[in-house]
Amino acid sequence: MDFRATDADGFHQVAQDAEMVVILITRQEIETLRVASAVERLTMLSDSAKHVQRFAGRVAIQVSGYDDDPRPLVLIPECVNYFRALNVQWNHWFHFLVPDAELLKLILLMLVDVQVHASQRERVGYAIGDLSRLHAVLDELFGAMDQLHERFDVPAADGELTKAIIRQAISIDSIG
Repeated sequence: MDFRATDADGFHQVAQDAEMVVILITRQEIETLRVASAVERLTMLSDSAKHVQRFAGRVAIQVSGYDDDPRPLVLIPECVNYFRALNVQWNHWFHFLVPDAELLKLILLMLVDVQVHASQRERVGYAIGDLSRLHAVLDELFGAMDQLHERFDVPAADGELTKAIIRQAISIDSIG
């Protein structure tokens, strides 16, 4: 697979041949709460019918600069604040993210309050502080996906399949 890096200015040129998009978010962007660049890059995906179709389930998020921090990203207040601020401006995660359980859970856990529930070896479990908040976030994200699908005439069956994949990935059967 061929990898090419670009910013928002070069995105449309590079996206023509891309099979996947990786949005890189740096520690500097997070610590200064600069969401504008990520919003601009993500909006390029959701404002184009071609990109909505082409990159459904083909976007990953990479956070750089925290490799030496022993805390999981969901327990780093700056990361949580950043993703919550980003989500206010762009919330089409469920349509675009790669259907990877860990990535989907990461984004979802950034948007709700969590505490470490259990830690075994390199795996950390979380307790969600307010289940009603989790339900509200899921409703918001599924609703945003539905609106995007309606706007760009994505077949309803595709949306239902995506919802089923997400529910399975995050181990939730009755929400959304």
